Amino acid sequence: MTAEERAQRTEAADDLCRAAYVEAGGPDAGFCLLAVGGYGRGELAPYSDLDVVLVHADDLDAGELAESLWYPLWDAGHRLDHSVRSLSEMLAAAEGDLKVALGALDLRHLAGDPNLTLRLRTMLLASWRRDARHRLPNLALMREQRHELMGELAHASVPDIKEAEGGLRDAGILTALVATWLVDASWPDLEPSRRALLDVRDELQRLAGRASDRIGPEMWAQLAGPLELPDAEAVQVHVRELGRRITHLSRLTWRRVGAVLARPVSVRGARRPALQSAARGVAISRGEVVLDGKIAPADDAALLLRAATVAAERDLVLAPATASRLARESPVLSEPWSFEARTLFVRLLAAGRGLLPTWETLEETGALRLILPEWERLRALPHASVIHRFTVDRHVVETCMESTKLLADVSRPDLLVIAALLHDIGKGEAGDHAINGERIAREIAARFGFSSSDVEIIAMLVRWHLLLAETATTCDPQDPVTVARVTDRISDRLTISLLLALTEADARATSPKAWSSWRAGLVRDLAWRADQTLADQGVTLVDEEYADVPLPDGVQADPDRVAVRVIDAEEGRCCRCSVGTEWACSPTCQRCWRTCGCRSSPPAPGRRVRSGSPSGTWGNRPSGPRCCGSGSRPRSTAVPR
Repeated sequence: MTAEERAQRTEAADDLCRAAYVEAGGPDAGFCLLAVGGYGRGELAPYSDLDVVLVHADDLDAGELAESLWYPLWDAGHRLDHSVRSLSEMLAAAEGDLKVALGALDLRHLAGDPNLTLRLRTMLLASWRRDARHRLPNLALMREQRHELMGELAHASVPDIKEAEGGLRDAGILTALVATWLVDASWPDLEPSRRALLDVRDELQRLAGRASDRIGPEMWAQLAGPLELPDAEAVQVHVRELGRRITHLSRLTWRRVGAVLARPVSVRGARRPALQSAARGVAISRGEVVLDGKIAPADDAALLLRAATVAAERDLVLAPATASRLARESPVLSEPWSFEARTLFVRLLAAGRGLLPTWETLEETGALRLILPEWERLRALPHASVIHRFTVDRHVVETCMESTKLLADVSRPDLLVIAALLHDIGKGEAGDHAINGERIAREIAARFGFSSSDVEIIAMLVRWHLLLAETATTCDPQDPVTVARVTDRISDRLTISLLLALTEADARATSPKAWSSWRAGLVRDLAWRADQTLADQGVTLVDEEYADVPLPDGVQADPDRVAVRVIDAEEGRCCRCSVGTEWACSPTCQRCWRTCGCRSSPPAPGRRVRSGSPSGTWGNRPSGPRCCGSGSRPRSTAVPR
């Protein structure tokens, strides 16, 4: 109904403006009255201003017409944002001020000389397209500054549905980007979300009785009835989903803008899409990850994960059309997952900042349902605690990204990123989310193909992911009873080290205040004391999965001369270590690979590494080789104090 009401408000305002122009004696030539901005788009909210401009030819003077035109509009009770400019002044203002230019792109003729309006519009669009390459970087900077100030519509506790990231302002800017002819936006996806958000704004202003774009905590429940939704939580999910979709489209379009601006203006030769092979069945074209056409999605269940991993690790755009096709045509992964599928998924989660845009694309295209159907219960789910800066699903992704900074601190980074993904999975059900999450995590980890011992560790991390933070901040860490509260629940040192890393990642993803130096000190001290208590009880540090995988003698002699790569050999995946020109392959060691996910060419002939003393294994050597030159080192599972 609000769309019809917007049209009625716009029509009434148009009639009023035309009548005022006629009453003021406005001529039919040389002058025109224009609507710009939201009024120009015909999207007046109940308390919107009327954005109007009186434009006149350069050789004419607005004079008396400008003085008498606005009074009937003021007398009618409308708030005006008005200006009077000559044709040249209008063009100069649009060229000098991005905000003016954006508003002028939506200009609409109200009264006066239609030929003058057409001339102005043609010149404005020509100028916008001509100078787009120079103006878009400044527009991008304005957008980033606004986002930093206003936050994200999908996650802000008091969101601004106009100025926040993913709000109406971003939707309008997408239209301006399309007008440059440099990029295109997915209009069928954008327009329904934009119109639905306009409906929310109309109802919000009607309830507030003023021009308000912020949704306060008390407004969610009041909006449920007008929006025909059951309750306040449903309204939150609805609004945040709209913001999430617009945010995704905006980020994707701006990534494409960046790719266009990075390319040379003139391109010699044929304009054919160049495909750069990135992985089996996957290629890169103009900064986007696509399929190379050599493998059909129906023939390779891991192709979706492979494409997503390439996009995340290289921080490239996963082409939405590619993700949509993979979502439609890819078969369901067999249970338990293959080693390749599990490996690719761990690499995806460990990709760092590149994970977020890739994950958003998987969500928006429906491809994520093939990988993790349980994710639907977390989508746009608001947190009960105000300390959280994100909704539950985004918080989980942020936790995964924070955990990648800690991978070198643990001996099983694969278990850490999986636990980071699943630590709040129980929040989609009623009851204690940690208890619910333990059960769900067991099912998911087993489906991923982890061993029974790894499934147990993941389940324990999910069950007790709040244990260190709650215990350290409410009890005396130096009290043996406090330490026993931890060791009674977590009885091995590997899980203690993983739990410490998960606690830090979870807190940092919550908000900056959640991991203060005071809290960090208490948690680390408690984890260290728990680790020492288990050590005194004779619990070893050895990760049994890697206990028999030693380092070559040359690696132990001079770790700084070592390069490590993981390759696919005939006998399986190996960890390939080079010391100068000497190569050695260990077919079972995956620790370095799990940390960095690197790849190399097939190995040169080399010897297999024999089992040796524990001091030469990955799990117990305090200073191992550099991982692919990145500077990260596999570490002991001991908890540092």
